[in-house]
Amino acid sequence: MGKPPLIFFIVLAIIAILATRQFIKQRREVAVNDASPLRVIPVEVKTKREFPASNRRSRQREVIPVEEMRYEAWFHPLNGAGDFKLVLTANDYHQIDKGVKGQLQVKGSRFVSFSPVMQ
Repeated sequence: MGKPPLIFFIVLAIIAILATRQFIKQRREVAVNDASPLRVIPVEVKTKREFPASNRRSRQREVIPVEEMRYEAWFHPLNGAGDFKLVLTANDYHQIDKGVKGQLQVKGSRFVSFSPVMQ
């Protein structure tokens, strides 16, 4: 058969470089979040969404009950700053209701907790 074509090695090198770059980016984000101070922000829950973690758009999907889900919520700061999105755990996601105002605790870009304010 002979040697594999040069393009094969180039593709492997590109994949390795991109994977390494993504790993370094994730490690840097974790380090920044760990070093960030805990902030408490008065917010309103703008919207929330859950979707399959494997986000394949090329085919029509049905949700499989054992499929891993991803949860996120958009928050609107009551001080007038721009809306922002945070990734949540399933438990945190189900305890937050759309339109509720409360105190959001974040550490960098990491969700810590949300406490609704009784009106």
